[in-house]
Order: sequence, then C-alpha cells, then structure tokens
Amino acid sequence: MPKYYYYMSEQRMAMDDDATEYEYKYEKKDHCKKHDKKDHKKNRSKLVEFAYETADPIVTLPLPLTFPLSAQPQVIATATLKDVEKGNVVWLNGLYHVNNNSPEFADLFTRIYRGNISPGNLIYQSIVEIDAEGNDDATESVTQFVDVIPADAKDVTYFLTSQKGPFSEDLNVFAYGPITFTAAEIKQED
Repeated sequence: MPKYYYYMSEQRMAMDDDATEYEYKYEKKDHCKKHDKKDHKKNRSKLVEFAYETADPIVTLPLPLTFPLSAQPQVIATATLKDVEKGNVVWLNGLYHVNNNSPEFADLFTRIYRGNISPGNLIYQSIVEIDAEGNDDATESVTQFVDVIPADAKDVTYFLTSQKGPFSEDLNVFAYGPITFTAAEIKQED
C-alpha cells in the first residue's frame, strides 16, 4: 500500500492510501502568534476596477500588413476607468506585435498617455530597434507600468500608442495582433 507524506511544522507524518482509518487534524501552531495582526494587513491591496481592450487574438501567416505605422502616435488600444479615486494606482499592461518589411532596422516608440494624446500627458515611453526584413523583423512590444491617479481625475482613459522613430519615417513597419491592453485600478488598504 503506498504511503503519502505530509509535512507539518518540522514533523513528518505518514498516511496509508486507505486514509479513512486515520483522523487527520491540523493543529494550529503558534505561527500566527509570532506576527501581529496588523503585520498581516500590511501591503494588502484590493482591485477596484478593471478595463481592457483586445483585438485579433488569432494571427495567421502571412503576417497582416493592414496597420502601417507612421512617425506620429497611432492608437493601438485604449482602456477607460470610471470614478477613479485619488491616490489609487493603476497597473497598465500592453501587448502588440510589429513587423519591419524594410531593408534596414527601424526604431519603434511605444507610449502610454493619460487623458489624451499630448506631450504633457505622456506617462510611459519605450524605444526598441526592430531588425531589417529577414533578421528577426517580426516581434512583440510588451509594456508594463504603474500610474498613480492624480487629484483631479474622475474618469481616466489610457492610450497605448505606437509609432516609427523619426529616422524610420520611410520604412515599412506594421503593427498587428494579438493586441491586449489592460488597466487595473488598485486601492492600497490601511
């Protein structure tokens, strides 16, 4: 008959496969007494709201060329949170794919704007180099950022944008799916 081993507070206890003859009781040890209840509540948080946009979850070959990028910000996806609370944080996650069909590398700018697309509302930016056609020219852009909700916010819309760099203007760079953009408002509990 096989044996199963359970580890409890540095004790090893063996039980047969036919466990009905055993009465397995968990005795609460003094572990929780070591920590103040307040310590257990530290660093807790609560999801308040979740918004997202997804597109094109299944991509087939040949890769789609329907979304050419320009040297200006182009909206890939948006997410809107309603009735946000000052001081809460928003965890933003973005994913989209790009393909460079040009004979030279291209710079790709991924940005997140809060409220509207203007330089004063830019909260995140990454710049990556996409290889030339035939050299790892199809890749993904992954974005993660945490934003703190400002005092004057009520409803907040986040824009995930993509664009070619200023020296890549004449290149053929395309965005395609799968596209996912999420915004999760999180309240820190006291």
